[in-house]
Amino acid sequence: MPGTISTWLRIGAVPILIALIAWMEMKQPFPIFRLLSFVFIFFCIADLASLARGGLRDALVIFASCLFGLCVVEATARFIEPKQLLIVTPGWSVYEPVLGWGVEHPGVYHAERIDPKTGAKIYAADYTFDSKLLRRTISTQSGRPIVFFGDSFTFGFGVNDADTMPQAFADLLQRKQRVLNLAVGGFSPQQFLRDLQTGFQDDVIGPDPKLFVFMTAAWHAERTACKPSWAFNAPRYALENGEVTFKGRCYEGWRLQAQRFLTETAAWRVFVAPYLQKVTHDDVELYIRELVAAVKIAKEKYHVATLIPYLDSPPGTLAGAGFTEEQIMQRLRDGGAIIVDVALAKERAEGDEISIPGDEHPTALANRRRAEIIKTYITQHMSGVVLSQLE
Repeated sequence: MPGTISTWLRIGAVPILIALIAWMEMKQPFPIFRLLSFVFIFFCIADLASLARGGLRDALVIFASCLFGLCVVEATARFIEPKQLLIVTPGWSVYEPVLGWGVEHPGVYHAERIDPKTGAKIYAADYTFDSKLLRRTISTQSGRPIVFFGDSFTFGFGVNDADTMPQAFADLLQRKQRVLNLAVGGFSPQQFLRDLQTGFQDDVIGPDPKLFVFMTAAWHAERTACKPSWAFNAPRYALENGEVTFKGRCYEGWRLQAQRFLTETAAWRVFVAPYLQKVTHDDVELYIRELVAAVKIAKEKYHVATLIPYLDSPPGTLAGAGFTEEQIMQRLRDGGAIIVDVALAKERAEGDEISIPGDEHPTALANRRRAEIIKTYITQHMSGVVLSQLE
């Protein structure tokens, strides 16, 4: 009799464990939900193994042993994975079908990044978005705009509206020329190109812009290759017969579901993804071609030049890719881009704080210095872009 009760209890535990696994995966209620899912799966298989006999039991025991190992690896990865707590107003990043993502509505979004180990605040900033869902840049509301495209560096992660690079640039022009900040965190040349191809923001840019500015670095090649864990919905391009061809989103269908599962798993993020995300020669080639394609559209469709403030990359970014920073910049020049070095190597060597401590994004100081470099280059080499009285 006791054996019968034990058997029924083990049988009854199976649907309960399956229900817990399903609930955990659908609701994702805790940061460690995937680890808990693996633990519940282990107990479920171990329970089934206790009920089985013969070869099936042996197979389930082996499977349960593998799952136990996976639980240990996932727990280890969760423990050693670098952690930062990011708190942002809801609606900060929602799906957008053309460029991939953006804010849900106009307004002020508050962002804080906190070190969970110490509780220290790395930064706290307010991001204001206008009716066009652009980061606020105070400048004249009329006239031909100078348009900044780009990622979180240009957008201004970690700094208030007054301290972004586009705002610093507008301030240098005494706010007498129209300056637009179309940058969004996580964007790269693929969004720049797609924006121009589709005319997605033509109503904002207008028919006669003065200049496009797109700040970039070689590490954007990882994004144009769709390798980051968060780039699910970004536009995807491929080289076909030497031409940059739009192929849809980075991940769609079953590939999207598989990628989401993997990137929600700490073991994958810590032990596998860093190796798969290494930039290859083909990744850099695609990155260069996408930027050159965008520069070409800017010239042919909008009749405007593209200035590319170029950042340096962390050591090892191009290791094994067969490219140097100088070669990339020259390829971009050959493709019609205007390259300006904004690495701030001198400032870094002198000990200036150009990155937010505990975060890689630029400080207000770095944004002002880069805006100064851009303005100086334009006034010296690009006649007619800046009003003569502001040169």
